[in-house]
Amino acid sequence: MYVRKRPGGTAARKASGVVARAVTGGTQYERVLALQQTVGNRAVSMALRGGPVSVNLHGETKGNYDGGTSVVSKPKVVRAKGCDCPDEDPCLRATGTIAVTYHVDVDIRMPPVPDGLSECQERRARSFLRDVLGPHEQDHARRLRTYNGTTRRPYSITGCGKAGLETEMSTKLQEMHDTEAADRATAADNHSAAIDPFVRPIDLDC
Repeated sequence: MYVRKRPGGTAARKASGVVARAVTGGTQYERVLALQQTVGNRAVSMALRGGPVSVNLHGETKGNYDGGTSVVSKPKVVRAKGCDCPDEDPCLRATGTIAVTYHVDVDIRMPPVPDGLSECQERRARSFLRDVLGPHEQDHARRLRTYNGTTRRPYSITGCGKAGLETEMSTKLQEMHDTEAADRATAADNHSAAIDPFVRPIDLDC
């Protein structure tokens, strides 16, 4: 989360310099008129007020993915063919379903109203946080929560003997889990990132 005040850029800095150089000659009207012709009305207004006319407020929404919790259901082990196994460790096939439940905790951080604003400017900033930035960050949260849910996939794994089959199952089921969890988190992140960049300057010229 960060708050970036925008004091007006090059034109405002140029106006400030011109103000400093012009104070020694002419009437106030003539000096202001000369500044307006040189750098424009808006830059002169910013320079004379000495304060920002707009700010950019940015929120931050992050997801803490749990990696998923897996459960194996309907396991079945039968003798199989096609394995290169020794006679003492016959070829076995395990089948069943692996179900993985995913959950993400979403953290939304909103920026504060900047210091140094007038009452009118504060109202505009609060309205922006409530009606513009807030819904945008909630949209991020909704997109990150597409990670949530439960998947169910069948598996069929072969191994030599009971010990060999258990080793193969542990390795391959973990690979299935990890690959899916990583892909699911990446998809949620990309879905959230699709609505950025989000830049909406607030006009505080009031």
